[in-house]
Amino acid sequence: MDRPSLDNNPNDQIAALLVVGFHHAYGPIVEFCHPPLPQQQQDGQQTRLEKLDLPEEWNFLPFLALPDGAHQKDEDFAYFHLPPVPEWPVAQSTLFGISCNRQIAAKDLHVKTPDITRSIVQKAIVVLARQPIFGPLQQKLAVITAAWFNQKDFTKLDMLYNLYNNLTVTFRGPVDDATLYMGTSLRELFHRFKSKTLTLLKLLLLEKKILFYGYPVEQLCTFEYSLISLIPGLLRSLHDAGSPQLDTDLDSIRQIEPKELQNGNKASLLQYMGLPLRLFEKGSFFQPYLPLQQIDMLSSGTRSYVVGTTNQIFFHHKSDISIDVLVNIESGTLEIYDPKLASLVSLTMADRRWMESMVKVVLDTWDANDPARPLQNTYLGSDDYLRARFEEYILALLSSTKHAQDTHVVSNFYGTEMPADSSSDVILDDDKERNYVVDYGMKWWLAWRDTTNFRLWNQYTDHEIYEIVEPGHPGMGNISISDIQNTLSK
Repeated sequence: MDRPSLDNNPNDQIAALLVVGFHHAYGPIVEFCHPPLPQQQQDGQQTRLEKLDLPEEWNFLPFLALPDGAHQKDEDFAYFHLPPVPEWPVAQSTLFGISCNRQIAAKDLHVKTPDITRSIVQKAIVVLARQPIFGPLQQKLAVITAAWFNQKDFTKLDMLYNLYNNLTVTFRGPVDDATLYMGTSLRELFHRFKSKTLTLLKLLLLEKKILFYGYPVEQLCTFEYSLISLIPGLLRSLHDAGSPQLDTDLDSIRQIEPKELQNGNKASLLQYMGLPLRLFEKGSFFQPYLPLQQIDMLSSGTRSYVVGTTNQIFFHHKSDISIDVLVNIESGTLEIYDPKLASLVSLTMADRRWMESMVKVVLDTWDANDPARPLQNTYLGSDDYLRARFEEYILALLSSTKHAQDTHVVSNFYGTEMPADSSSDVILDDDKERNYVVDYGMKWWLAWRDTTNFRLWNQYTDHEIYEIVEPGHPGMGNISISDIQNTLSK
């Protein structure tokens, strides 16, 4: 599928730099923005921190940058998304924000302005980018935020302007995959959730309402982005993630023909296979950190979401926001509230066999002192290894789906809905064609068939992709005694 570029100007990845502070009377407020916000009436540079009026679309921004419980850590990071602001060139598409928040005792400041009345001063420096380049931004943001606090004088703003200028020069031009993936950690995701990582992916593809919960905020956001990154190309296609109301022009999507495939070009192959899947279109929402002030966005008109919170108050609104799944990042558990949904996403024997082999690799190469890298820094067990395996899984799923359509091995595919207990009747294997999708779970596959991302993929993807990528399941094969024992132990 072709889709519009996320960049309005491909040469400028950095949109803006802001400061958010906690005010004794107003709570969290934006105190600095460069380039200036549309409401700012000034000719030159901002020379002091002050309460700034925000565009209506961004009225919740201060609560994103200074999360609940920010005072519990010396330093924490939050990732979040902001919707476009009409008529402001800086924000013509979804922007990707990262904040670094710190605190300092007021008595330690060399210069104490009249607005400082509390014993602790909390502030966050925020960078807004046009792509989710959180990993490399975090490294620079951590250094500068610490240095700005170490000055013990928040009237000095030169360091903020220097950071903005440095970032705009550093992050100019196209962004490669390695840069996008720097903000993720598949090894840590696997280590925490083990085989449930695949369950999370299946829930994601079903466009369910998924709430991540836990602390610290940085880990919360990293786990969510790590999950999202398992869909090849999706990190580049979050145009509509900033709000459930956003809707990319579908006229820009087109089917890639076989003759357009380029030998040895992986991006060309992924496009031909219909990737990335469109998981966050109109009616869907992705907010790595969601403050209580945004909770209304989860109810009215939002059919699916992936959001993260540190606030247990969300649990009391479970029915209002229709949570399907609660993902606890601290315990590594999934709480699926509907038993039917739990059954739908339960892993097949092929799924379990495939996941168990990868989980074993991660555990065998785990280094508690350096969770992001395998022991001996080998490829086996690395993030690149895990990502490649999931890419293999998704490509095989897509290929198997088109194969099933073309060979009519799934009964009533284009007809009426099948009974819930009919999964055993849909395998019409006559020794000529095999129904490969059964290894992914027929009931799950039939539910996926009813999602928006499936319909768009099916409509704009060539029907013979299985001639390029072999159909099947990467965990498929002869069933062993150990497979049966593992199944019985579940």
